[in-house]
This record gives sequence, structure tokens and C-alpha cells, in this order.
Amino acid sequence: MKRIQFTLLFLCAILVTAPIFAQTLPQGPELPELMGLKPMHIAGDETDSFMEKTAWELVFMTPDQVKAFTAKLCNRANWARQILAEMEEGKRPEDNTVAQKLIDECKNCVTFLLKLGVIAGQHTNVQMKKNDQGAWTYEVTPAPEFRTNMWLTKAPQAKKKPDVMCPPVCMVNYKYYFCEQPFGGGNIPTVIDDDEMYVAQVSFVLLRNIGIVYESGALALLKKWYPDDQERFERTYQTCLLYLDSVTKAIENNDKVEIKYEPMPAAGKMNASMKAKVLPLEKAVTDKVVDCVVTSDGWKVETDATGTPIRRVIYGYSIVQTKRGKQATRVSWAEDYQGGGQYGALHAYGVGGGKFYVK
Repeated sequence: MKRIQFTLLFLCAILVTAPIFAQTLPQGPELPELMGLKPMHIAGDETDSFMEKTAWELVFMTPDQVKAFTAKLCNRANWARQILAEMEEGKRPEDNTVAQKLIDECKNCVTFLLKLGVIAGQHTNVQMKKNDQGAWTYEVTPAPEFRTNMWLTKAPQAKKKPDVMCPPVCMVNYKYYFCEQPFGGGNIPTVIDDDEMYVAQVSFVLLRNIGIVYESGALALLKKWYPDDQERFERTYQTCLLYLDSVTKAIENNDKVEIKYEPMPAAGKMNASMKAKVLPLEKAVTDKVVDCVVTSDGWKVETDATGTPIRRVIYGYSIVQTKRGKQATRVSWAEDYQGGGQYGALHAYGVGGGKFYVK
């Protein structure tokens, strides 16, 4: 009986003191949660992929949502770091389990912010640097380029149409335009349509929101935690600002581009027999296609290292109607080798080589 009484008293004591033990680690600020994803307190192999996915999800957020997310992220990270500091200074009892979780949260915060820097850098070839007066600047040679399609590979659910791509923004004669980049090199200003403009605008939103994260507290947090790397983090922020400025100006200049109209590409010997077959293939890609021209005089057979046919290809142009006229794009079509000298159904094969307007 005494043993039972003692056990009951011991359990009661635990129940009474448990809240006291729990209070050794105060309730921290709310963990940030983004687009239904789990809070950023994970650790292990999945951390990097989660952080990258979270970073790309910023494209769907309004400025106010980004600011609220950033405030939660920074508050939580600073709180975790403060608790760790108090443990190190002996102001709070050491707890290895709690400490490791707090360390993971700090690490995840920094990992996420660094991911944003990587994304910003991927969007451009520009290397920002400070001049002798302390102002941020960049070289104009080679011409700055700002890519508008990087987000497509990471956030495909945002795409209205999977086939739509947008030309990069480049500097031509010290002005920013959307530009075609033919195989021969160079940047040729072009006019983009509404679908392409949507792609550019979504990419703009992503970089804008990365900039908001930095200016809403992340930049100050990184500079405080890593004082020796302050210029590195500032460079990311300045790159975002330059990107936004360049795309804004390219959008403003989109209707000001002078278009040179080229003659329609000359038809090859296979045009008469193949045009009716390739036109439906191109119209299946976009309903803006109004014509096709097959420029090949015969099939080009592609083979493997042993000389065995892989496919046979013909080349030509797909013609689409835009608000500034008809535009030609270099394309190809192919039939895959089936064996026994037989080839399969014709299908769209390749796109590339730049676009140009035709008369």
C-alpha cells in the first residue's frame, strides 16, 4: 500500500511540475508557413528541396503576404538565435535536444534566404559591384541579359500555356528590350505578345518578391548574423532592383520596337507534299499559327554511332499572327525509324534559331 501511495504521489508531482519544465523554453513566434507547405522547422535530406520549392512559391504571393511571411521568418529566427545565446551564456539551462532544433531553425532560415540569392543570380549575367564612390554599378560589356523563363522549370503550375516562352531582356544601344538571340549571336529587339508578356510579368513578380523579402527584414538579419558577408547579401538585393528596372523598361519599350519585315522563306521541294501534314502539328502547339513553309528539298536522316537510322527530319518555318504582323520561327519535323526501312508518324521535332517578321 505504501508503495502504491508513493507512486501516486510521484505521478502527481510530475503533473504539477510539468508546466514549469515546459516553461524553460518559452513559446516562440509563429513559424512561417507558405502556400500550404509545412512549417520551416524540418531537418535532414529534404531540407534543400523544400527550401527551393518554398522560394519559387513566392511567385504567387502579394507584396503584403511576402512582408508578413518575412516578418514571421525573421522573428522566429532571431528568437531561436536569442535562446541559443542565453543557453551559451548560462542564462538558461542547457538542453541539447532543444538546442539542436533551434540550430536547425536558424540554419533553415539562412538556407532559404541564400536560395533566394541563387535564384536572383540565375536570372541574369550581370555582376553587380561597388564603385569607388560606394554606389552599385555593373559592366555594360557584354550586354546585360535578364532571363524571363527561369521560374518555369520550378513553378510549372503557374504556366497558362506550357508551350509559351518569353525572350530575355537585353540591353541594345543602352536601352532595354525583349530580344531574340539567333544562333549567329547578338541581341535583336523584338515585340512579345500577350502570352509572352504574362511569362515576363510572372518572372518580374518573383524577383520583386525576392527583393521585398530582403528589404522587409532579411537583409538586416543576414548582415547582423554575417557581418563579413554584408556586401554579398547587398549584391543580391541590388541585382533584384536592377532586374525589375530592366524588365519594366523592356515592357515600356515593347511597342516602340522598329520591326524589319523580311521576305517569306523560300519553299523547298518538299513543301508541296508536306505542308498539309505539318500545318496541323503546328496549330496543335498554338492557335496563332496561320501558315507553314517547308524549306527542305529532301529528308535528312539522323543516325547513331553505328550508322543505324534514328529518325529522318525536314526543316521549315512556322508562321504565327501577332499584333505587329506575321512572325516566322525556325522549326523541324521528324519521323522516327521503326526498323526494316520503315518510319513512324510525323511529329513536331525542334524549335530554334530565332524569330523574324515576314511580309
